Amino acid sequence: MFQSIRIQKGPVVALLILVSACERDQDVPTADVESNGLSALPTSPVYPSTNAYSQAKFDLGRALFWDPILSGNNDVACATCHHPDFGYSDGRQLSSGVNGNGLGPARTGGALVKRNSPTVINTAFNGINELGVSNPSTAPMFWDNRAESLEAQAILPLLSAEEMRGDDIPENEIYDHIVQKLVALGAYEMLFQNAFGNDLISIERVADALSTFQREIVANDSPFDEYMRGNTNALNNQEIEGMNTFIDVGCANCHSGPMFSDFELHTLSVPEHPLVEDEGATGNFDFRTPSLRNLALTGPYMHNGRFNQLRDVLEFYNDISGGNGDSQNPNVNDNEIAQEARDLDLDGGDINEIIQFLNALNDEDFDREIPQSVPSGLPVGGNIN
Repeated sequence: MFQSIRIQKGPVVALLILVSACERDQDVPTADVESNGLSALPTSPVYPSTNAYSQAKFDLGRALFWDPILSGNNDVACATCHHPDFGYSDGRQLSSGVNGNGLGPARTGGALVKRNSPTVINTAFNGINELGVSNPSTAPMFWDNRAESLEAQAILPLLSAEEMRGDDIPENEIYDHIVQKLVALGAYEMLFQNAFGNDLISIERVADALSTFQREIVANDSPFDEYMRGNTNALNNQEIEGMNTFIDVGCANCHSGPMFSDFELHTLSVPEHPLVEDEGATGNFDFRTPSLRNLALTGPYMHNGRFNQLRDVLEFYNDISGGNGDSQNPNVNDNEIAQEARDLDLDGGDINEIIQFLNALNDEDFDREIPQSVPSGLPVGGNIN
C-alpha cells in the first residue's frame, strides 16, 4: 500500500517538477505524486526477447486482427469486439461473439460472452509497477489474470465457443483448423515470410504477430502523462484537486502505477448481470483491478459492464466504502468485500472532483486505422456491417 501524501499548492519543491509559481497563471502542486504510486506511462512499449518488434510482423498482426478467418465460422474477428470506434472495446455490457451481426451496442443475435470486453489500448503495459518496470513475458491478462503475456492472450479467444470458435469445431482441434485455413488460402504465405524469414504458418506465429500489433496500440500522452513528465500546465486546478481527492480517499491503493492498476484480484460485490452469473477468478467473485486510462472511450464499466457512467461506478464505491462495506451482490457478504474497498474514505461530494481527474487520463491519439480489405477476402472485422 502507499502512504497518502496530499499534493499542496504553492511554490514547487517536487523533485520532478521544478518550475516556479510565476511561470503559470494558476498554482502548481509541490509534492512528488510518484510517492503515491502514480506516474506517467513509458513512451514506448517493451517487447519480450522472444518476440522482437518488426514492421512486417506488425503488418501481419494487423491483417490477422481484422480477418475473420481466425474464427471457426469465418464471421468473427478480434476487431469485432475490439474496435477502434469503441476504444478497442465494443461499447457493450457483455460482448456478442459468433453468429452475431452488427457492431458494438447495435450488434444482435450473437452468442453472449459472459464478460465485458477489455480494451486493447495500453495492454502493452499490463503488469507495470509503480517504478515503471514490467515484464512483457509475464504480464497479466483478462479479467481473471488467467493468461500471462499478450502472446498467450492473443489466441485464447480462438478457443472460446462463444467468442470465436463456434460449436462446429472441437476446442482441441481449432488451432490446427485455423492454421490449415491460413495455409490453404495462400494469401498469407508472403506475409509470414516477411515477418518470420520463412513462410511457415503456426499458431505460435499467429500469436506473435497478433501481440506485436496489439502492443503498438498505445495511448500514453494524456494530460496526466504530460503533467508527470514536467509540463505543469497540462492539468488545471480542478484536475489537480481531483487527483488530490483520488489519493486522499484511497483510490490509489489499488489503482496505482502508470496503468492505475495493481493488477491484483479483488472481491467488490459488483451487482450480477441479469443474464449471467460470474463467480470470478477463484469462485469468490474476484476480478482484476482494471486500468483507469481512456475511460471516456471504453465504457460501460466493471467486469460485466453493469455501470454505464463513471458516476455510477463511484457511487457504487461510495456504497461499499466506509468501514464494514455494504454488499451490492447477494453472493458476497459484507465482510468478504476487499478491505481496500471497505477502507475507502469516499463520500458523494468527492465524486465530481475524482471524475475531473479521471478525464485527464484520456488520450484519444492512438492507431485507429481500419484496413480496406483482409487477405482472406472475408468482410473486414467479421459480420459487423
